[in-house]
Amino acid sequence: MCTALDERPLLVMPKLATLIGLNESIVLQQIHYWLIGKEQRQQDYIDSHYWVYNTYEQWQEQFPFWSIMTIRRTFTKLENMNLLTVGNYNMAEFDKTKWYSINYAALNNLVSTSVQIGTMEAFKMNRLIP
Repeated sequence: MCTALDERPLLVMPKLATLIGLNESIVLQQIHYWLIGKEQRQQDYIDSHYWVYNTYEQWQEQFPFWSIMTIRRTFTKLENMNLLTVGNYNMAEFDKTKWYSINYAALNNLVSTSVQIGTMEAFKMNRLIP
């Protein structure tokens, strides 16, 4: 047996990675995983969302193959794409740890728009081919 393969894997969804980027899809899937756990435990439900939170250094423990700068850049891109909702529900005011929830409506819209565009492109290509 190979113990190197006994580690819990991270998921990569090829279509999502193609649509939003490989790093972004890995992070989004990992946040989704943690949000499901929060929902099952009925934990950190605030303002109609379940939330996960970590510092960039704590995220790096989950993604040890990325630098802090890569992690920061990936989260910022997801925020700018409106796929992550960001909050701050920390007890201490000096604690700037970001809390994250997935904007599933924006994600579903992005995926359905992509499917529609792909369908239209396929239709156009079929009309060009005799």
